[in-house]
Amino acid sequence: MPLPFDATLKDLARRHPGDYVSTCRLGNARDIRALNVDLSVISAATDVVLGHGDPLRSVLDLNFQSGPEANLAGRLCLYNSSLYYRFGVPVHSVVILLRPAADHPNVTGRLAYTGQPRRGKLEFRYEVFRIWEIPAEELLRRGPGVLPLSVLGALAPGTPVEEGIAEIVARLCRRVERSFDHETASHVLTSTFVLSGLRLNRERALDLFRRIRAVEESTTYQYILEQGELKAVRRLVLRHGARKLGTPGKKVKAAIQGLEDLPRLERILDAVPAADTWDEVLATR
Repeated sequence: MPLPFDATLKDLARRHPGDYVSTCRLGNARDIRALNVDLSVISAATDVVLGHGDPLRSVLDLNFQSGPEANLAGRLCLYNSSLYYRFGVPVHSVVILLRPAADHPNVTGRLAYTGQPRRGKLEFRYEVFRIWEIPAEELLRRGPGVLPLSVLGALAPGTPVEEGIAEIVARLCRRVERSFDHETASHVLTSTFVLSGLRLNRERALDLFRRIRAVEESTTYQYILEQGELKAVRRLVLRHGARKLGTPGKKVKAAIQGLEDLPRLERILDAVPAADTWDEVLATR
């Protein structure tokens, strides 16, 4: 899976594990948590491992797939067996296919073979969710961990892709404004934009988001823009300051990174060329 999608989906599932348990219809989502897996073969390859209960009663191995893989079942079987060996509780394996290009004839939900007739065999079953077959309308009703996947869901028959995604994003934006705090809303909206890249190229996605009035007018969108500007100006202060005044120490870096006042940061940036010390720069009000 391409890294931007991989990181975004792992982060969503780890922040909101219960959303995936309820969406996959796997029982009580209240006692679910992300597990720290110390098996190198698992932690390096599988996406998210969630645990039910304390003490642990069962494990959910959650895998996202954006491209085709002929031996996906074999890989899932390896993870499942390794997790059972590690935790000693039942393991349920789920693969979420993110787009039709990720599908493959071998992805049947079952892997079975016989080593020797009547002497030994393996039968492994896993669950498959094809996101493009789930109505976007249904995904829009889910929690913040699954909500961004709505841009990959099934549109109403006959709806042009860009028009359908624009309507989904507008509704999603209105919902996050009403329902979530700034940090969660910002994470959901940013994740939605990243995942839209699985359906549209980056330029079309950027243009689409800019044209959606609900996005443009949202305080969440403005917050995202402001955070981006803050990061950019902080970087400029540290870069230009280092050239003029020398490498900043830990306290100076912490002070600059902790500033949330954009106009003051801009004044600090303007003050760098005339300053002789970092203390002078930080004294700018």
